[in-house]
Amino acid sequence: MDLQLSDKTIAVGGATSGLGRAVAEALLAEGATVIGIARTQQDLNKMGAVAGAKFIGYAADLTDATAVKHLAAFLNEHKIYACVFNAGGPPTGRVEDLDMNDWDDAYRSTFRWKIQLTNALLPAMKEKAEGRLLFLESVSIKQPIDNLVLSNAMRAAMAGFVKTLSREIGEQGITVNILAPGYHATPRITTVLEKSAEIQGLDLSAVESQFAAETAVKKIGQPADFATMAAFLLSPAANYITGQTITVDGGLVRHITG
Repeated sequence: MDLQLSDKTIAVGGATSGLGRAVAEALLAEGATVIGIARTQQDLNKMGAVAGAKFIGYAADLTDATAVKHLAAFLNEHKIYACVFNAGGPPTGRVEDLDMNDWDDAYRSTFRWKIQLTNALLPAMKEKAEGRLLFLESVSIKQPIDNLVLSNAMRAAMAGFVKTLSREIGEQGITVNILAPGYHATPRITTVLEKSAEIQGLDLSAVESQFAAETAVKKIGQPADFATMAAFLLSPAANYITGQTITVDGGLVRHITG
C-alpha cells in the first residue's frame, strides 16, 4: 500500500533510539523527508549518514522552553505535514518513592513541551487545512503499569488533551491521535524490567519472561511492529481517524476496548 508520504515532511521526536527511530526509519522507507529530533547532535549525524539526504537532524532539549520555541520555528520554516511527539519517559518509581521535584520534572519532560509545541505548530497547519499530530504515549493510559506512577499520571493527562484538541480542530483537516506502545524491545523497557527485577529480587531474564507472559502473543514486541501503525496514522489514508488512543501491545491490555 502506497501511504502517499513521498512529498511530505514529518518531524519525529526521539528519532535516534527506540520507537522514535523505528518510526523515522519507517517514514524514510515510505519516501518521506524526516526531521529527526534528539538531544545529541552526534547521534543525529550518525543516523543521517545512514539515512541519507531525506533525513534532517535537529538537536534540542525538549524540557527547555526556549529550545522548543526555536524548534517550532525551524519546523514551521520547513512546512511540516506532521509531527510525532516522542521523548524519553519519566523515571520509574512508586508513589512513596517520589517527591514533588520528581513530579515537576515529569510534567516538564512528559507533558509541558508537547502542549507548547502543539500550539506553535497549529496555526500553519490550520492555514494549510491539513496535518497530523501523533503522540507516542503508553498503554498505561488504559491500564496503569506498576512502578510507573509518574508515567501513568502524565500519559493520562495527555489523553485528555488529545481528545479535547481533536474535537476543537477536527473540521480543519488536522487529525490528533495517540499511539500507545506496550512492551517493546527498547532502552525504555529495559529500565522498567531492571526496576521490576530489583523489587522482586529476580534476574532480568525471569522478569522479561513475566512481562512477555502478560501479552496475548507471549512475547516482547519489536519497534518495527509499532512503527508500521505510526506510518499509517501519519498518512493521508488515515484522514478519518482522530481523537483515538490506539494500543500496539500484543494484546497486553485486557480491557474489551483494547
